[in-house]
Amino acid sequence: MSDHKHATTTRSRPWLSGAIPVLLLLLNLVILPPESSAFCPSKCQCLGGEANSRALCVDAALEDMPIQLNPETKYINLTVNRIRDLAFSLPFYAKLEILDLSQNIIETLGSKNFEYQSELRTLNLSRNLVSSPHKHAFKGLTNLLLLDLSFNRIETVHPTALSDLASLVELDLTNNNIVSLEDNSFRGMSTLEVLVFRNNRLLDVPASNLWHLHALKSLDMSLNLVEFVRNDSFEGLKELLALSLQGNVMSELDLNAFEGLISLKHLDLADNNLTMVPTQQLSKLSNLTYLNLGGNRFSQLPAVAFLNLFHLRELHLSRLDYLQRIDSR
Repeated sequence: MSDHKHATTTRSRPWLSGAIPVLLLLLNLVILPPESSAFCPSKCQCLGGEANSRALCVDAALEDMPIQLNPETKYINLTVNRIRDLAFSLPFYAKLEILDLSQNIIETLGSKNFEYQSELRTLNLSRNLVSSPHKHAFKGLTNLLLLDLSFNRIETVHPTALSDLASLVELDLTNNNIVSLEDNSFRGMSTLEVLVFRNNRLLDVPASNLWHLHALKSLDMSLNLVEFVRNDSFEGLKELLALSLQGNVMSELDLNAFEGLISLKHLDLADNNLTMVPTQQLSKLSNLTYLNLGGNRFSQLPAVAFLNLFHLRELHLSRLDYLQRIDSR
């Protein structure tokens, strides 16, 4: 009798026989251990054994950041895709340490999209279309060490956009459209050692912002539009070892332009509009070992042009097309 009832029930409810396998599948997904639930999209390569701790989705024609990867993933490479924004994807990967989103079409970083990425150490956003990071764009990235924003379209940086980056060591802003920075844009970034502003549109040395960067060792401001360096522009940068102002339009330096750069060893002033060797300004840089003044407009080189530069080992004076006289006295 019971067998008859079971057969009748199955025939009268044909959906029941199909539903049972589905329910079993869902049950299996729930009780499986986390590492077994990791899924690797067809155009990605997942490495790191069963844990799939590294995901390479390079040139995979992705339009969104995948959410199917193992939540324990530590490294994701999504370079050369068609990703536009980061909304809703990143909370799945709280253990992420390295994220490469270079060469996508990201226009905005949104607000608080990195809020759960406290473990992230390296973030590469180079060669995207970012124009103006939101004030909470990097919220949560308290342990980030390297941020690459090069080759974007950044014109302005909100004064608090970088405030969460208390552990940052290197910031690359190469090839953007930055003209100036609001005061306190670098407040709290006391661990920053490398700052790259190469090929922007800076009209002046952002002195009030540099003042916060007491650990800075390398500053690249080459290929900008700086005309004049004022007194104490680099005040407070006592740890700075390398400074490049190559390829600007500088015609004059204040007498104390390099005041405070007591550790500086490498200075590049090539390809500017200087008409005289800045002897007095350079004389304060007693630890300088490398100096490039090539491509300027000097008409003469005085005998004491490099006064007090006792440690200088490398001096570049090429392409001095206006040079008429060298005083050898």
